[in-house]
Amino acid sequence: MKKLFLIFTLLTSAAIAYGERAEIIVSPTYVNQKKENGSKVGKYALGSGVKISTEAISSFGDGSNTVVGAGIGVAYSSLKVKGNGVKSNSGNLVSVPLYLIFGAGTDNGIYTKLSAGFAVRNGSVKWTDNNGGSGKIKARPLTGYAAFGIGVRKDRFSIGVSASTSTKAKRTYTSPTRHYRDNFILSGAAISLDFGYAPKYE
Repeated sequence: MKKLFLIFTLLTSAAIAYGERAEIIVSPTYVNQKKENGSKVGKYALGSGVKISTEAISSFGDGSNTVVGAGIGVAYSSLKVKGNGVKSNSGNLVSVPLYLIFGAGTDNGIYTKLSAGFAVRNGSVKWTDNNGGSGKIKARPLTGYAAFGIGVRKDRFSIGVSASTSTKAKRTYTSPTRHYRDNFILSGAAISLDFGYAPKYE
């Protein structure tokens, strides 16, 4: 894992240093949390949050609209279990995604981008219910990361929308009549608005 960190850190540093366009992006993220019952409790525990990232891209050559780059970010999301008879302690999820970028677009026009890499995550939430049971959800510490975005750039600024992969987590539950442990995905489409600013735009 240390080698992966080193590789992505070097790639991200190189892209920011030598990229033709480097942006700071603030992304409020919306996730629809649902009320659940039975074995589904906790599946939609992931809530809304915000991500702040730095991305840098470069084109393949003069006149080319195809770009490659790299990025790193820090994301915060709420965690809360909802359901009839469920009492949940509020939790949170902190993620650090590191990724490569493949896309198309110009500084003044429409862009598309695909991000792929991995994310280091930390976060958990606990709950109890009226059946005398208690459960815990804990995020997987290292998972894959992917996102697709589309938007518009104008000089220093950009605005867009993106959708990212869900978070994998480990769930445990114990009650007088039931006990289970499983791995699952904190479902719910994570949709972000992306507001970008390029400090060194020329």
